[in-house]
Amino acid sequence: MVATAAAQATAPGPRALAGWLVADAARLDAGQWWRAATGPLVHATWGHLVRDLALMLIAGVAYEQPLRRGFVALLASALVLPTLAVIVVDGAPAYYGLSGVSHALLAAALAYELGARRGRGRAYVAALAALGAIKVGYELITGAPAFPMALGHGIRQAPLAHAVGAAIGVGFGVAAALRRSRRSSACT
Repeated sequence: MVATAAAQATAPGPRALAGWLVADAARLDAGQWWRAATGPLVHATWGHLVRDLALMLIAGVAYEQPLRRGFVALLASALVLPTLAVIVVDGAPAYYGLSGVSHALLAAALAYELGARRGRGRAYVAALAALGAIKVGYELITGAPAFPMALGHGIRQAPLAHAVGAAIGVGFGVAAALRRSRRSSACT
């Protein structure tokens, strides 16, 4: 559903939809808070959309079931909170893209697996989680994306959205792993 909405929102281009969907500081200040949820659906370029959707779909398809109880809440909070952080805290004039959601889903998957795996599998997951944390930390410290891409004039990547999304994902992933652990303990 989010992927389809993002493709439809991106098709006419971000400038065409600015009046309707894009989350920008002026419109949020004017009380149009719904834009915090619709803004991330608009992408600056088709490459931007494909990159976000690829990451989202990989983790989303594989982990929708394990995260089932909190999956919709995870998506909703990962849509809205990174958007608000980038505009309110970082002072960006507008926010485009689902990178907050993609980082949330990937972090949730890693946090869930870290709680569910044992032995060598857990070590591999821990190494991947450490790489993810290093990437997000690098972006926060430098203010630059670890994997930059051209988004068009005046549009830049938002490392804070990645960090906020990852933090949300870790919380939901840990909660899902704890639920799984309790179910396993109750069955034995």
